[in-house]
Amino acid sequence: MMPWNLEDWITDAGADVLDKRMAGPDTLSPVEELLYQIWLLDTEARNGGLSQYFCNHGLAQWHACEKATLAGGLSTFAPFAEALNGILAGALDPYTAIRERGDVAEDLWFKYQPAVVQQLKALCQNAC
Repeated sequence: MMPWNLEDWITDAGADVLDKRMAGPDTLSPVEELLYQIWLLDTEARNGGLSQYFCNHGLAQWHACEKATLAGGLSTFAPFAEALNGILAGALDPYTAIRERGDVAEDLWFKYQPAVVQQLKALCQNAC
């Protein structure tokens, strides 16, 4: 489980970058894009599990998230991405693949969330 200070940070920082993104997605720096991608994943997963993320945003969004984490050097994200991609491998529909695996897949994010968000916070603080 993620500490409250990290949950508060990603919620607030994500809302700020979302406002900026809504003004124009091309205005985000690479670190802000990374923050947006992780915030979106985290918000959806906390609200309804990983299946909700894929139901609402699909594989294209997931690939954008992976791309942002690679570009931003978010190394703690790699084991999560590998595990999730293992679940999604060969599936026609990521939502269904996760739902079929049940809670283990739905809650996969929470195993990696604290380390990812902590590293993301440090990256954001260093970029300012």
